Amino acid sequence: MKSNSPDPVRVYAPGRTARHEAAFEWVFTSVLKLHWSWEDSLERYLEDDRDIRCHYGASSDLPGIEFLADGLLSELGQNRGDPPSVQGEKADLFAAVFWMGSRMEEHFDGVPRDEHGRFDPSGSIPMRKGWLSQPICELWSFQIGRRLLGEKAWSGHVHRLQSAFRVEATLDVDSAYAFLGKGLYRTLGAAARDVVRFNWRHLKRRLQALLGLIEDPYNTYALASGLHKEHGIQVRWFFLLAQFGPHDKGLPASSSRLAKLMRGLEEEDGDQVHWHPGHDAAYNEDALRREHRAFEGIMGRPPLASRQHYLRMEPTESRRRLLALGIREDHTEGHAKFTGFRGGFARQRRWYDLEAEALTDLYIFPFAAMDATFLRHLKVRPEDVPGEVVRLADAARETGGTLRLLWHNESLASEGQWQGWGGVYPAVLNAVC
Repeated sequence: MKSNSPDPVRVYAPGRTARHEAAFEWVFTSVLKLHWSWEDSLERYLEDDRDIRCHYGASSDLPGIEFLADGLLSELGQNRGDPPSVQGEKADLFAAVFWMGSRMEEHFDGVPRDEHGRFDPSGSIPMRKGWLSQPICELWSFQIGRRLLGEKAWSGHVHRLQSAFRVEATLDVDSAYAFLGKGLYRTLGAAARDVVRFNWRHLKRRLQALLGLIEDPYNTYALASGLHKEHGIQVRWFFLLAQFGPHDKGLPASSSRLAKLMRGLEEEDGDQVHWHPGHDAAYNEDALRREHRAFEGIMGRPPLASRQHYLRMEPTESRRRLLALGIREDHTEGHAKFTGFRGGFARQRRWYDLEAEALTDLYIFPFAAMDATFLRHLKVRPEDVPGEVVRLADAARETGGTLRLLWHNESLASEGQWQGWGGVYPAVLNAVC
């Protein structure tokens, strides 16, 4: 029986560099799911015509599909502030995919950053060009695929690609409980603060939760697990284990209550439990290693996936440190200030280290929408959030990518700043699943 998959593809690209390796892997493997290989011998490329042939940056009189090269993939050690052309005779979509997917724009000194050191995308090229609202690298890859395979073969293949669309839930646990497990000194200090502020209702609820008379409001794990099972979607939990500080206010890593929760989610519910490096750990290697040891002590295994707290990281060093600790999945790619596809992808891809000019074994898993973005930055009303997420889902569905959501256990509670948000997450899942 003849396979429905397209014929294998052979690529001839003289002067191939690590940038070529990344761009073609992202396009052909990550997005187009093609069987392909490099052909370094011009003689073999010319003689063997059994496969689909294409050449990049080579002589225009060679057989096979020609793709022009604008030079970016050969410019090792050099970064450009502007992307390659994506339209017209000089278009180089492979180079554009590399420029966007490597986040080259974010590596320049002096780029705008916010109070947490995060890249500010407000005036970025993807924002100005409207690329952020869609997985633009995957759309460019589809253009390449259509030209490479031809309309007849492409029509069947694109349907298979698009049918792979799915929704994945990821939940960050910055504070596992509102009142429980904080330790004696923090609990007494919080109670004293309630008294000073005459917040008698909050103090009453705190005491009731501590005495077991009511459920802790942040204990939304059963609710979330039920929703995920109802919709048949995969979920990953990311737990903060940082030392207490201005931006790290979770339960202490020594908390037996926290350990029981983390183990229970993985053992009883079958969910995936991962690591959420703290705010300081983005720049402090000692803190990063301390938290890594804490996770291993709790779970009895090292973490394989992580997401930075506050999405805070240095462009290169943070991911290098994660790799050195054995992390194989980084789920940090996404903006705090805006929704969308920060690196142009809805699918996972391998991270390219621009400073080392090397494709690494760390996979980037992008997310497209975060609850805190809608609340704090975009100021979207709770009832309007599902519609905003649907637009992102439609964009990911067009290429068969994955819509990853970043939510917090706290926002399911309708507590404090999240008042009125309790029904948002269920509504979002109903809208996109």
